[in-house]
Amino acid sequence: SKLRVQNTNQSLFYLEDSRVRVNCSVASQTSQDSQHAVLWYVRRAVGAEADELLLRIERSGAFEYGAYADEERLRRRVQAERLSPRLYALTLNRAESSDSGTYYCLVEEWLTDPDGVWYRLARDSSGFTQVLVRQPEVRLQVEESVSNITVSQSGSIRLGCSIPSQSSRDSRFSVSWYVERSFTRSLEEEDEEEADRLCVFSIGHDAVFGNGNCSPTEEAGPNSRLQFERTTSDLYSLTIQGAQPTDAGHYYCHVEEWLLNPRNAWYRLATNNSGVTIVNVIQQVSTLQSVVCSNDSLFYFIFFYPFPIFGILLIAVLLVRYKSRSHSKSQEGKNGAPLLWIKEPHLSYSPTCLDPPVLSLHPGSVE
Repeated sequence: SKLRVQNTNQSLFYLEDSRVRVNCSVASQTSQDSQHAVLWYVRRAVGAEADELLLRIERSGAFEYGAYADEERLRRRVQAERLSPRLYALTLNRAESSDSGTYYCLVEEWLTDPDGVWYRLARDSSGFTQVLVRQPEVRLQVEESVSNITVSQSGSIRLGCSIPSQSSRDSRFSVSWYVERSFTRSLEEEDEEEADRLCVFSIGHDAVFGNGNCSPTEEAGPNSRLQFERTTSDLYSLTIQGAQPTDAGHYYCHVEEWLLNPRNAWYRLATNNSGVTIVNVIQQVSTLQSVVCSNDSLFYFIFFYPFPIFGILLIAVLLVRYKSRSHSKSQEGKNGAPLLWIKEPHLSYSPTCLDPPVLSLHPGSVE
């Protein structure tokens, strides 16, 4: 027999969901009339008890799957081809990390005897092809700059979360915001400062609120102070409205990168944290104006109710004065008190007299 199969060893590296191809080349054969049966094997790990049969291709072109292909659900992903009379190929579509292993082929040479009966003349195996299927290289990066925000009480706190780099264009992200508030406690007469970490907001890679890696203390809803925005695929923001002094603390976002594997199952590829945003809330000092404006009842009592009350009082005072004056005048008339009023004066005038007329007042002219 002159059957020889190329036995060069090699290593191949692929990313998940790629197409893996392993070749099997017959370098020489005994006769031009030789036909080949090709068996593909895989060795999953070093020290395995036996190599697993993936696929057998008969000399007639018929093929059958091995038990390993059935166990690993490879029937729909594995494909065997005859590229030329001496070149065969095994293809794995949508490769998974579990497909990693050492692959090789075993070639059988068949000939016919003078009676036309087929018989196996020889067997030879190829070299080993080590296949490594790995997940995408982790390239997740989250903006790590430290910032400081100071807002007044009842103002708005805007927190950003930027993802400048991701491992795959198909990545989905789960984003959560945490706040750390420092407090001091006494431990064996020594002061020790600890950080109390709370989950503020969370959204999962499936875009469901509260479905991230933590449970927020304040639920999202129409009456919530939290407002979430996704400006672009790599830029998220969270706004806390109506800031209170208790909202002060160190905020950061936690990002998880998720990918869909070839079996349509989500898996977490990487995680990363952003830089810290230090939030300070200035507490408002209570003034007369702020107290009045913040209390509706007090506001109406001071700025609304006095006007109609003063108007009614003013009208009442005017009415009382008017009635009292009218009453006093009527009383004077009844008691005979003199009322001074002037009648038309009596004039004595003579047309023949050169002297000016004499104006005189006679008794009874004043009543």
